[in-house]
Amino acid sequence: MQNTAIEIWIYGVIMILGGIMGFVKVGSKASLISGVGMGLALLASGFGVWRGSADSLLVALVIAALLMVIFAIRYVKTRRFMPGGMLAILSLVAVVVFGLAWKK
Repeated sequence: MQNTAIEIWIYGVIMILGGIMGFVKVGSKASLISGVGMGLALLASGFGVWRGSADSLLVALVIAALLMVIFAIRYVKTRRFMPGGMLAILSLVAVVVFGLAWKK
């Protein structure tokens, strides 16, 4: 579970940095709030997984799935790979990784 916790933390930090970047580049408060909020939730989830909580892994999996859908919709609407397409793919990878860890 230790490796999975680290993967969740990395994904959470990427979400936080993405939210900050969205705010700095285009002034999007929604990106800042959602990126930092989801990122912090993922970091907390990672700590739970580190301590052995299967429920925390489920939380990270649900967050990743939710973000995958949100970013996929954003990509379809804008047809721009950055950031929607890239983050949809990253979130899909996270769903697969977290899902495989959940099955163990």
